[in-house]
Amino acid sequence: MLPLVVSGLPNKQAAAELGISEVAIEMHRSNIMQKMRATSLADLVQIAEKLQIIRSRR
Repeated sequence: MLPLVVSGLPNKQAAAELGISEVAIEMHRSNIMQKMRATSLADLVQIAEKLQIIRSRR
């Protein structure tokens, strides 16, 4: 889930790729932000880069 979020995929596309609802994606994204202590998506991307979790867009 984290690689999809930081790759910049819209919720609709991430949900389709995982086969779950957009609402579920929003909940997961929120939980990830809290757990990673990220204050913004840009902050989360920086954390993911440090952890080498970046996924290139297809």
